[in-house]
Amino acid sequence: MRNNRFALLSAFAAAFAVAWLALSATIRAQAPGPQPAPPAAEAPEEPPTEAERLIDEAIKKVAAIESVSADLVQDVKMLGQNFQVQGRYLKAPSSRIYLKLTVSGLPGSSGTMLQVCDGEILWDYQQILDSQTYRKLSVKPILERLGAPEIDDALREQILSSLGFAGPETLLVGLRKTIKFDQKPEEAEIDGKPVYILRGGWRSREGIVGPDQRPIPATGMLPPYIPSWAILYVGKEDGWPYKLDLQGRQMSPLVDTRQIGPDGKRIGALSTVERPDPSEIHLVYSNVQFGVEIRPEEFAFQAPANANVEDNTEIVLKGLNQAIEYQAMQKRAEAAAKEGPTLDQPIEIPKTPPAIEIPK
Repeated sequence: MRNNRFALLSAFAAAFAVAWLALSATIRAQAPGPQPAPPAAEAPEEPPTEAERLIDEAIKKVAAIESVSADLVQDVKMLGQNFQVQGRYLKAPSSRIYLKLTVSGLPGSSGTMLQVCDGEILWDYQQILDSQTYRKLSVKPILERLGAPEIDDALREQILSSLGFAGPETLLVGLRKTIKFDQKPEEAEIDGKPVYILRGGWRSREGIVGPDQRPIPATGMLPPYIPSWAILYVGKEDGWPYKLDLQGRQMSPLVDTRQIGPDGKRIGALSTVERPDPSEIHLVYSNVQFGVEIRPEEFAFQAPANANVEDNTEIVLKGLNQAIEYQAMQKRAEAAAKEGPTLDQPIEIPKTPPAIEIPK
């Protein structure tokens, strides 16, 4: 049962992170919400490759879609487990969204994740084995705060993504940040739709951890359970990420992972060296329909009367207020710097904005 629980938790993390954030939470540490801005002295970014420019265009196209309905299937082979994640995604005007993911294929285990918003309340429901959690947010006051002129577009998009108001464009953004798509794009068709095929590998090993949460060594080949390569299929016309393949490397037979004993010799016979199969993650969107009219009842949800519901609205609003205050101070300081010194003492502002806590 313990192995099943670990496998299901890993499956669920992989389902949500790969479907939405591009990579499994079992192999990459993800922070629970918007993070502080990087220091101003950060090295300039490299010019985007041709493939990366196509992804940037795709992000804008998908984010601009007002109404869409799609099914998704994710087949995962990871850490000795084989399972499938099936899901459905809906988006409609007035901040209405629906995402449901169900894990299957793990003996004696089950799991479901649901995020749904009717434009008033955003619900987050999770059922893992016999455990159920219910969380909610009142979205109107949050969206009103996000409309404040002090909040820049980057922070606004980051918060909306963390709350669950972004769809497959978050997948594209996550891939764009973590994978270096440096190979020449190819062209093909999926179900009669023209697509670009984009290939790449990790930009950096920073933040990549193993199943035991230990950081991966900075050099050498990546372990087979970490997908080393990504192949992304995006629609030429609509930018939709119709397919994503993540593949690990096969371990070289020359690699000896046995521990070294006090005498400096390897412990055990060569036959005891474990050579795990490389991970494979395949995500496919199907039945993608743009501009469809979706019934309002599709976005309806209500927790049972006896459920323990966490309302995290005030926590998010508090973080937003802090971000607004920070960015207002920053703009005043920048304006004062342009106009020249008018005070005996300079205006001091924090070096980084406060992180906004998005409870999970």
